Amino acid sequence: MPVRALTIDFWNTMVVSRKNGPRRQAQRIEHLLRVVHAARPDLSEAVIEEAYHEASRRFQATWRTQHTTPTTSELIHGIWQVLNLTVPEHEHGETVRVFEEGILFGPPDLAEGLEEALAWAAENYRLGIISDTMFSPGRVIRRLLARRNLLHFFDAFVFSDETGFSKPDVRAFSQAGTALGVAEHEIAHIGDLRRTDVAGARQAGLKAILFTGIHEDAEATPAPDAVLPHWNTLADVLTHL
Repeated sequence: MPVRALTIDFWNTMVVSRKNGPRRQAQRIEHLLRVVHAARPDLSEAVIEEAYHEASRRFQATWRTQHTTPTTSELIHGIWQVLNLTVPEHEHGETVRVFEEGILFGPPDLAEGLEEALAWAAENYRLGIISDTMFSPGRVIRRLLARRNLLHFFDAFVFSDETGFSKPDVRAFSQAGTALGVAEHEIAHIGDLRRTDVAGARQAGLKAILFTGIHEDAEATPAPDAVLPHWNTLADVLTHL
């Protein structure tokens, strides 16, 4: 059965996460310092930064072991808990907004060749995004894609903050298939992580394409059906899939 649709991961597949990553982190920590020092001026910057990093570590543990991604609001509540701090609801809400919209303040670069590849792919396949989210929820990622004039290429979106589950949960892939109107075996999924993208896609019955154009996944298994080293080779990879 030929491939009729493509689903694509977002971070380190469509965009380079490290680009402006320090800028986004600095903005978030600067905001945290202001909010925390308004209530607890005795807390050092080092203590506040460590609370931020602890929230990130808790996220990673939940993501890897439970196949879910906490919401930004839940992550921020975790920071307040680490600091034993009670924050007014309006300050909490503003902190959530700052964290969520950091990707718009410090946007990542697009992967080289992505725009041309999507334009070609949209003429030949139905396209969807399957992405696990952290601080940047699906609704904000959509805004970024709209700013870059890429949103219109996609027919379906499966963001973990909206579904309640994350890759490699097979529901992420089956939901995309339903939204795209194709069977799972008619989809090829492109992503950069073997543990989530490759394993989840193959378990769900999709073809799995490992994208290596931004970084090489250090894990050795599972093996993908194909490797995509650069977006300008997409047509060739799909021809030989």
